[in-house]
Amino acid sequence: MYVPDIDFLTFDNLPEVLRINAASSCSWPEEVIRSDLNQDSQSEITYLGAFATTAEAPLLGYAVLGREKRAGLLMALVVDGIYRRKGIGRQLLMAVSDCALYLNFKRLKLKVRKSNAGAIALYTQMSFVGETVRRGYYSNGEDAIVMSAGLPLRLGAKP
Repeated sequence: MYVPDIDFLTFDNLPEVLRINAASSCSWPEEVIRSDLNQDSQSEITYLGAFATTAEAPLLGYAVLGREKRAGLLMALVVDGIYRRKGIGRQLLMAVSDCALYLNFKRLKLKVRKSNAGAIALYTQMSFVGETVRRGYYSNGEDAIVMSAGLPLRLGAKP
């Protein structure tokens, strides 16, 4: 497992976030990310990044934490393709869990593509359970599975 440095993202990280976002199967519009990372933004959204520990410190992946009613909402978890399956997503999830706890959330929710078996397996290992299915949630008509977990998340926890 690779152990990255996890830190909050700022507008200075925008080019790297956009690079990783563009390669994602669920990319967000650039203007949304640009607005979220703008220091004048009033949004209650937090971007966390996983950085390489080498001198150039490239961004390896990022996670986005928002709010849905009284729960934290994992809005995105994206890892650069060449760094997948190295534990970075799991470590980003743990950092999101810590932030959500700091914000006094008791639960963390997310939506995941029904076809994304790798992500579903990761979330299940981290104690998330499927609650409902949102039919046709994604722009291509694919269903989303709504999952949630109590906080704090635990590595290797069973639902």
